[in-house]
Amino acid sequence: MNKRLFGTSGIRRLADELTKEFIEKIAYSLATHTQDQIIAVGRDTRSSSEEIANQFMSALSTAGLDVVDLSIASTPTVSMASEEYGTGIVITASHNPPEWNGFKFWSNGRAYTPQQEKEIEEIFYSEKFCDTKQKHGLIKKRDYTVKHINRIIDHVGKINKPVRVLLDCSNGAGAVITPILLKKMGCSVTAINTETDGVFAHGLEPTKENLEETCKLVKKYEVDICIVHDGDADRSSAIDKNGRLIDWDNFLSVLAYGNNKIVTTVDASMRIEDVCNTVIRTPIGDVAVADAICREKADFGGEPSGSIIFPEVHMFPDGPLTAAKIVKMISEDRFYETLEKLQKYPVKRIKIFYNRDSDLSKLMQEIKLRILSEFRGDIKDINEIDGIRATVDGGWFLVRASGTEPCIRITSEAKTEKILSDTVKRCRKCIESVH
Repeated sequence: MNKRLFGTSGIRRLADELTKEFIEKIAYSLATHTQDQIIAVGRDTRSSSEEIANQFMSALSTAGLDVVDLSIASTPTVSMASEEYGTGIVITASHNPPEWNGFKFWSNGRAYTPQQEKEIEEIFYSEKFCDTKQKHGLIKKRDYTVKHINRIIDHVGKINKPVRVLLDCSNGAGAVITPILLKKMGCSVTAINTETDGVFAHGLEPTKENLEETCKLVKKYEVDICIVHDGDADRSSAIDKNGRLIDWDNFLSVLAYGNNKIVTTVDASMRIEDVCNTVIRTPIGDVAVADAICREKADFGGEPSGSIIFPEVHMFPDGPLTAAKIVKMISEDRFYETLEKLQKYPVKRIKIFYNRDSDLSKLMQEIKLRILSEFRGDIKDINEIDGIRATVDGGWFLVRASGTEPCIRITSEAKTEKILSDTVKRCRKCIESVH
């Protein structure tokens, strides 16, 4: 098994690799590391999640910790619970395919930092666990969803005029919160894919390919907007009233529009600079974005993946909150009006998968050398804060290893389709020539 326990967003593995022994070691590592007596545990709707959660909670109890079982809960709901209990764990693999699962760790409303993850990892591999206490901890159930809904409404408020919403919950954890939230805000809601039995109606990553059928339903139901969640509902995407999936960077830019200082990642569009005064870029991942928001006292933060942070509410990505912000903007005639104002640049994102046993560090170093050779004389600026981000004439590209899947991601944006196509083709050639 891969010796790197954590990726960009927690621990993710094929569910078959999450053996009882592995799960117990994660629990004992946490019990050894944490200073909290109570751990909040929630899960997404994957068919493997309930058993993994039960084994995990049982091991925490054996280690002497009390557990609050949140049952099926969105990742932001568990994040919010960690503000009360100190530590929250979500059993989820987010947008990964259904045969995957994993763990995401939260502390006081913030995702675990790389340092905290490293400490857990060291305990896990050393197996230097604290002594099991004679008295087992208690496991009690609690529904935290109502508290989450109330916080969102307290901050966003109810809508000023009716908004018709098609909500695609992807048969994920968002099904237990967002339909209720939007109805309480005053929306007319048609919710689809709300089953929580672990059978997914389409791929969990909100891409154009996965949402073809949902796009068709927008015109059928004659709604003002369609909102889609990923598997654990920490992210949202939107389909416009004409049935077109809104480009990720446009989605981010609409929500960021008019803010003085915002934080985004190295893979975000150059159009973000068009709509905000100060743009601070970080490595990819909500941990890096949240840290920079706090450090820079920024007004907003987000990634071009639908992972959005509104610091006036809390410091973690929240799909239901993002949905609430969108319908509020539509009710005030600000959403589509802002969308129309955005500068349009073509963008392309592709994945190139590699063998999971490959030496990733060596692979990336070889790719970097090929890129420097291929683009010799064309690179105007290069940034290696997270992968290889290079500015070229008429655009830019980013080549980086995914933190959640065994693939190399290429992201590129340009002023014309021709420049974009040429840049992506050259990047792909560099990667495919070494893996």
